[in-house]
Formats: sequence, C-alpha cells, structure tokens
Amino acid sequence: MLAPALKLMRPADVAYNHVKRRIMLNELEPETVLTELGLAREIGASQGTVREALLRLQEEGLVSRSGRRGTVVTRLTADEAQEMLVLRRTIETRGARRAAAAATPALIETLLPIRAAMDDAAAQQDEYGLIEADKDFHLAIFRASGLDALEQILVRCMLHSHRFKLWAPGHRRPLVDTVTRHDVLMDCLRARDGEGLAQALGQHIDTIVLLGDAAPTETTA
Repeated sequence: MLAPALKLMRPADVAYNHVKRRIMLNELEPETVLTELGLAREIGASQGTVREALLRLQEEGLVSRSGRRGTVVTRLTADEAQEMLVLRRTIETRGARRAAAAATPALIETLLPIRAAMDDAAAQQDEYGLIEADKDFHLAIFRASGLDALEQILVRCMLHSHRFKLWAPGHRRPLVDTVTRHDVLMDCLRARDGEGLAQALGQHIDTIVLLGDAAPTETTA
C-alpha cells in the first residue's frame, strides 16, 4: 500500500520513491533482480512509468541495467562505502567555506523547516524520512556554495553512505541524537564561519559510520 503523500506525485515519481525506499532500507537486497512487469504490478503503474523510475535510479547508482542481466540492485561493500565517505567529505568541506561566505537569512529560513522535518521523522522513528530530510539539509547548504556541477556526485555519495550504514551491524545512534548533530552546522552558518563550518562538517561526516570490527555505526547521518 502506497503512502497517501505518494499518490499526489507524478506516477514516475511515485514509482521512483517506492523502489528507492525499498533499496535504501535493504528490503531489496544487493543483486536482487528487478523486472519492470513485476514492479508495475506491485506499484500499480505502467511498465513505461517503472522504466522511467529505474532509469533515474540507475543515474544515482542504486540499480544497474544491462541487456544480459536486466535490472539489478547494485552491491555496496565496506571499501566502496569508505571511498564514498572520503569523496563526500572532500566535496562538502570544500563547499562549506563558500557556502558560509554566501550565507543569507534566506538560507537559514530554508533550513528551518527541513530541521523540523528531521525532528518529526525522529519522533516517528522513521529512518527513511530522516535520511531524506538529512539529504535535503546537506544539499541546501552545499547549493549555497555555487558548485553546481558537483551536486550529482555528492547526492550519489550521500545515498550510498546511507545505504551502508543502515546495513552495518553494531551500535545504532538514537535518531534524536542524529538530528541534534546538525545544530552546530546551522550555528556556523549563522555566524558565516566558513572554517568552522568546514571543520564541523568534516567531523560530522567522519562519524556518520565508523568502519572496523569494534567501531559503532549509527542509524542516519
């Protein structure tokens, strides 16, 4: 059963969000074969609509499509997740100094409802909702940097770091603690402290998920 909010979207967006959610929450495991007909029946959409959604998911690296194997959910190893985090850290911290310099009251006003959505998701124990709000929060900051050509790369890094940490075993940080970790980022923006924002973002990303036998992991960023 699709959520009421999804029914207000374009059919292709509904299909995209439905499949993406299942992949991110590991309901569709890596190497799972997906068929347009099967998904169309599951979602209640046309195969053309599902095809459009799968092409979008392919752009984000969540599925792989080939003539021989069809469409499969992509794999993600700990090594790949680590490389994604390193790349994400580089992109976001470099953008942070520019974003802080360009920060305006309008940016803070943009972030406030996203921060409120994070609170709501944490209160409802909605991991996926918090993932989406977290992504929107970080992207809103990064967009102020003006480094538009890097946004698609950053989105892919975010998605795959979220995928991995939801699968990783170990300690899971309470969702409410995950949310409050973002307050220092807003404080740096209000102060237009570029160096402070870069350092805070670096620390934030370094502790999203700690890889290793004894390292704890968290639920979301």
